[in-house]
Amino acid sequence: MIHLALPSFLFSLLLLAIISSYILRRWEHGVSLVIGAMLMLVGVLLWQYPLDAPPLTLPLVPVELDLRAGIWQYGFRLQLTQANEPIVAIVLLLLGSGMLLTAAASQGRVFPPSMLLVGAGYIGMALMVDAPVSPVFLVPVFLAIVMTVSVFPLQVSIGGEALNSLRAMLPPILATPFVLLAAWNMEQLPLNPQDIRLAAGGAQLLGVGLLILLAPVPLHSGQPQLGESSPPIAMALTILLYQTVALYLYFIATSNFPLLLNSTALNVWLTSTATITLVWGGVAAAAASHPGRLLGYAMLHDWGLILLLLAGSDEGSLPLVISLFALRILSAMSACAGLSQIRQAAGSLEAENLHGIGARLPWSTAAFLLGSLGLAGFPLTAGFSGHWSAIQALAEGDWRFAAIVLIASGSVIFGFVRMVGIFFGRHAYPQLPRERPLGVVFSLMAIVLVTGMAIAPQLFEGPLVRTLMAID
Repeated sequence: MIHLALPSFLFSLLLLAIISSYILRRWEHGVSLVIGAMLMLVGVLLWQYPLDAPPLTLPLVPVELDLRAGIWQYGFRLQLTQANEPIVAIVLLLLGSGMLLTAAASQGRVFPPSMLLVGAGYIGMALMVDAPVSPVFLVPVFLAIVMTVSVFPLQVSIGGEALNSLRAMLPPILATPFVLLAAWNMEQLPLNPQDIRLAAGGAQLLGVGLLILLAPVPLHSGQPQLGESSPPIAMALTILLYQTVALYLYFIATSNFPLLLNSTALNVWLTSTATITLVWGGVAAAAASHPGRLLGYAMLHDWGLILLLLAGSDEGSLPLVISLFALRILSAMSACAGLSQIRQAAGSLEAENLHGIGARLPWSTAAFLLGSLGLAGFPLTAGFSGHWSAIQALAEGDWRFAAIVLIASGSVIFGFVRMVGIFFGRHAYPQLPRERPLGVVFSLMAIVLVTGMAIAPQLFEGPLVRTLMAID
């Protein structure tokens, strides 16, 4: 019987998936379907299986899997803990859903192995519990490296310009010097514990680094640009994976270094930039005519709302932040399930190619619209309950913030009303093919998930409680 630690198992599984998806890239759809189902299964089982349970014996192979065991190499320790378990599960579920959607709408033959490689990097960052320097100071460096690798699934697979993808690399690259300087300040504290300026200066530098990593306005340009220039699934996975780890880093940093919230203006900076972010996302969405760019602005607006709640820094805002981010993942991936089918059928997402496409691809169009409107909190979408709760929470503190969110959300909705006019207008290309069966299945699943979460939001209560317990 072979005893295997969970990090070793996950990296071995991902390495096998990367190699097989590259070697068998001619059969991209079938390979993506198998890999996606496998990653989804592992993610669900990891979420459900308790950490304190005895080692798990894998079927058909003489391997005993120990969830609590870690691996040590070069001063780094990778281990699954109660705190990082939800993050690892979310990354696996995102990768799995992305691979499944790729089986119905190709993102390019290079996409599956390159995106799996990126996902392995994010899992490594989430599992890192010890290092020669605190992981809080090393994660931004690894984020910059992983975002550099993300250029391949974003652009190389479609032969596009890499400039827009490079913009997404700016936040972690710009944040790295501030975080490394903060680490140097913190390392000097044991040598001179009486110098309060070292601790205060380190906290200020770390706060600036975290703010840059969260990428509010004016560091936002990666989201709408990627929406216009990159395949929809690649865009959504790149943004959501990055933001998952960035939020996790924020929670870990503020927990390990209380000075971040007590002696810096981080909350003030975050409140100001988050408000500008959600307003700009709404205003720009109203004028967007490219559906990918429109989705990018809707995601930017939703991200601004999450950051605004994050700036509240009280116990009541934490459940809202986690709930909104989970609903953001569901809404964005549902929108991409439809948009990827539209892009494949039309050949591009330029407005002149999309007139009347809603009549030819009704289910894909519905999935895109319902998922996207969830990012603005439209009724009967997944994001409605989260947005309504957030607006109520903001109104209790300052009604002006709630009014700003309502106006910006209405602006996003107006942008999608304009898009409906394009989708269901006069047919520009009546010869467009009908929807493929697998695409219809995934679009229907997305519609059911989005509307089901709107009708019965209590279904999300279990995962939310478990995530809150892990972070606390």
